[in-house]
Amino acid sequence: MLDFIKKIYMRDDTSSRNQANNRLRVVLTHDRLNLNANTLNTLKEEIIAVISKHLDIDGTPEVRLITEGRNTALDISIPIKGR
Repeated sequence: MLDFIKKIYMRDDTSSRNQANNRLRVVLTHDRLNLNANTLNTLKEEIIAVISKHLDIDGTPEVRLITEGRNTALDISIPIKGR
């Protein structure tokens, strides 16, 4: 799960400075939310399961944390099958 969160913050620039900065963001986000990787993964799976009960999912859902300043949001992108 930590790899998933790391991907969220990874940028195209792979300098060691940016990699260290991204790792720090992941650690701070986990610490601020007081969530462990299992809780976040369970939350993601349950959200996808509820939506898939009512709609047909087309593709791979993406769930990520977005942090801006002191605010953190859960961003969910689930492709839905067209009619």
